[in-house]
Order: sequence, then C-alpha cells, then structure tokens
Amino acid sequence: ILSANVGLLFITFAQLVIITLGGVDLSTGSIISLVNVMAVTMMKDSVSSLLLTVLLCLLTGFVIGLLNGLLVVKGDMQPIIATLATQTVFAGVTLLIMSAPDGTLPYRFCKFITKGWGYLFPVLLMILITAGMWLLMYRTNFGRNLFAIGGNEQAAECTGINVGRTKLMAFAFSGLLSALAALYISFYSTSGNPLLGSPYTQRSITTVVVAGASLSGGKSSVIGCLAAVAIMGIINNLLNLMQVYSYYQFVIQGVILIVALAVSAMRAKK
Repeated sequence: ILSANVGLLFITFAQLVIITLGGVDLSTGSIISLVNVMAVTMMKDSVSSLLLTVLLCLLTGFVIGLLNGLLVVKGDMQPIIATLATQTVFAGVTLLIMSAPDGTLPYRFCKFITKGWGYLFPVLLMILITAGMWLLMYRTNFGRNLFAIGGNEQAAECTGINVGRTKLMAFAFSGLLSALAALYISFYSTSGNPLLGSPYTQRSITTVVVAGASLSGGKSSVIGCLAAVAIMGIINNLLNLMQVYSYYQFVIQGVILIVALAVSAMRAKK
C-alpha cells in the first residue's frame, strides 16, 4: 500500500504548499500527464538517457510552476484561475504529444524504484520526502512565510515579508514536487497515458483537507498528510479488494472531500 501511494504523497505535498499559501493548484494533474508522456517518449534503457530524462522532466515541472507563480504575482490572478488556465493548456499539449495510451518505461529501473530492496526503497523515499517537507515547512524562513501569508497576506507584507517572491518560490517548488510525483507514478505504471494525472488533482486536494489543512490558508500539517495518504490508500485498497467499480470509487472520494470540508468549516467557525 505504501509503495502504491508514494506518488500520491509527493503530489499531496505539492498541493500542501499552495493550500498553506491560501490557494489551490489545479495544474498538478496536467503536470503528471505531461511528464509521463515525456518520460515514455524520451527514456531509453541506459543510464545517460535515464538521468537526462529525469532532469528534463523535473525542469519542466519547475518551469510550469514558475509560470503559475508569474500569472498569480505579476498577472494578479487568483491561484485557482491561473492554474485552471495552465491545466487546460498543458492537458492539450500532452494530448498533442500522445493522443492515446502508448509506450513503456525500462522495466528494471521501474521495478527498483517502486519495489527495490524488498519494497524498502519506496518506503525510504516516503520517509525522506516527509522529513524534508517537515524541515522546510517548520524550520525555514520560507515555510514560516507561507503560513504567515496564508494567515493574513497584508499583515505578512507589513512585517517585511516579500510576498511576491515567496509566492513565486512556492509555485515553482510545487511544480517541481508535481514532476517528482509524476516520475514515481510513471515508474509505478511503467507505461504512457496522456490522462494519467487526471484523478490526482482532486485526490491531492482531498488528502490535504483530510490531513487538517484549511483551504483559506495559514494552516496545514505535514505529518497529517502522511497519515491521510495512508488512510486514503487503505480505503482504495479495501474498495479494490471488495471489487467496487472504479466509478463508484470516485463518488466515495468526492463524499470524503465534502465531509472533510464540512468538518474543516465547522472547526473554523467554532
């Protein structure tokens, strides 16, 4: 279950950064799909090809995130509108590159990343990324600035925080994490699919909210995200074992999101 949900944890952390800031990133799913088709198209079974493809994919996610940040900061757009626009654009670019599921990734490399050392490697990845996110969010100026801006942007600016630069860094970092998530999800699936990332935008938002984050910003939990990913992974695994039709699973995930949002709203009101 942990191995299957490392990618979800990465994309949840990408969403966590933006939600802490007080917005929502709708482009995460498109980044996953675009990176997936890029990896399948470019990656060959050689070390140089693997490294070059991974670097280009990470750079792509970073650039898309930076573009989102520029639209928000320089274009004075709401994050949900800016990322909705880029989500549509890059979903179209993905379909231009690959219009239907096709291609495979090097099997030995994918097996090591997702099952290596008796499934210890993906668990170590999960531990490392969680520890890194915890340090970033709670032990750096960047993390504290995110919470300050999400809590009250005007007050944060009055205290001397460079709000524009922090937002740019947040969106760029979110794009980088989304690309990292895309690579792991691609290695887990071992194949190309231009619609691979479609469910992950909604799933990442659901997981962050279940973890206790506030969509209005200023409140989130890294450890809560880890617990929420485990909970969602167990629920999905149970539904699969019970042979629940995949479309009903989407309905159940939507209900979980509604309940989590309702609980969050009641807690905020109290």
